[in-house]
Amino acid sequence: MKDLPKKIRFLVLLFAVFCWIPTKAQNGNPLQFLSAISQSSEVNPAIHNQTEKLVIGLPLLSGAAFKWNANFSPNYIFSENFSYSFDRFYNSLGEPGDAAAVATLPLIYLSLSSEKHTLSFSLSERMLFSGNFDHEFLKFIDNGLLSYSGQKEDYGPISIKTHLFKELAFSYAKQVTRELSVGIRPKVLFGQFFYDIDKLNLSVQTDEERQVLQIIPSGTYRVSGPIDVQYHPLEDKTIIKPDLSAGDYFFNFKNMGAGIDLGFTYELNKQTTIALAIADLGFTTLNYRAYENTFTGSIDFTVGNLYQSSDPDAPNYLEPKEALLALSDSLPYITSAQAFTQRQYQLLPVKLNLLATHRLNERMKLNFSDNLTYYNGQANNYLSAYFNLFLGTRFELSSGLNLYNLEQLLPGFACSYTGKNVQLYLATNNIAKLVQPSKAKNLNLRFGVNLLFSTQPK
Repeated sequence: MKDLPKKIRFLVLLFAVFCWIPTKAQNGNPLQFLSAISQSSEVNPAIHNQTEKLVIGLPLLSGAAFKWNANFSPNYIFSENFSYSFDRFYNSLGEPGDAAAVATLPLIYLSLSSEKHTLSFSLSERMLFSGNFDHEFLKFIDNGLLSYSGQKEDYGPISIKTHLFKELAFSYAKQVTRELSVGIRPKVLFGQFFYDIDKLNLSVQTDEERQVLQIIPSGTYRVSGPIDVQYHPLEDKTIIKPDLSAGDYFFNFKNMGAGIDLGFTYELNKQTTIALAIADLGFTTLNYRAYENTFTGSIDFTVGNLYQSSDPDAPNYLEPKEALLALSDSLPYITSAQAFTQRQYQLLPVKLNLLATHRLNERMKLNFSDNLTYYNGQANNYLSAYFNLFLGTRFELSSGLNLYNLEQLLPGFACSYTGKNVQLYLATNNIAKLVQPSKAKNLNLRFGVNLLFSTQPK
């Protein structure tokens, strides 16, 4: 138990270094093809509920989402018994690391349809993580410092972005004509935590005159959140520590932003419907407790304190996770921080969704969609083709193929059950890896439980 805080710190540090989690995230989860599920309208606010009942999402479960997209899988570093190896990670990767992921945690979801109108309200936590790294940095971690004495090596760049915010959304859909439905979802965003380091470079060199090995990070990073940043002149270090209050967690009105989703659906004929939507057209702001930090010096190791991390049975061994934690503990001594002088804006990844549905008969339909995500000058495309089968009035199954960036073909699956008072659903874009998540480079998962309450008088 005594080592638990160190293990938690190590996992957080490892996650920050190696997980560029979304902002290039895929948006093609097959939940959008389940017509009976209210949350399918989150792709396009013009989609109406297919029930006259009040839909209440189960907190933390209904609409929970996780998306992972990378050129490596967790088993590159972790084995079946959760032991890790940076050498295995380095040899398995063989190229610069690139990862992207998004997570959504629903807190409140309400939706109600009445005649030609649908109203929805939702509150959720959204997390975007993104980053890439020079894979040679893995070799540096695995070797330790002993082998670099008298040499000069450069590593980088390493980029990391972490964005956590709360989203409060109101959605309204209206059936304008028999064929046309339009929808709008305005959002209020509350920035909670933001961390962005762009192109960090690391140099390792020896100062022969002083007989020390120097690790020199170069770059700046921005951070905003429930933190307290103080400079201690006697120790000549900058301390960043948590300073969480209830107001920071629930609604941070000093880092507010805004967004909007727009969409429409159009029925070409009784069998075919097309839909178009643009989502997350918006921004959060960085102002309250926001700092820009600059690396200003070097971390020095005398020759007698050099370590190696590759051979536990050899002298001067220091486990890689302990070495990483020691380096992170030294960073406050070579960091200067300055509060933001003016508000900064962080754009959300914009998503464009085109959907076409063709009903073959009362029990079968075909679905096609194209999802485009654009962020920071980069575009990612996601094509899907799915076949839906209705089993009676309660079960709906959907299966098909997803083509990500015209490179990877993934088999997807979605299903739902709608009872008198409850809905259950599950959707994934990569069913082959759902049972082996440790081997997944691409995985998009959504699931949930909805409670249904009749609004009609008995």
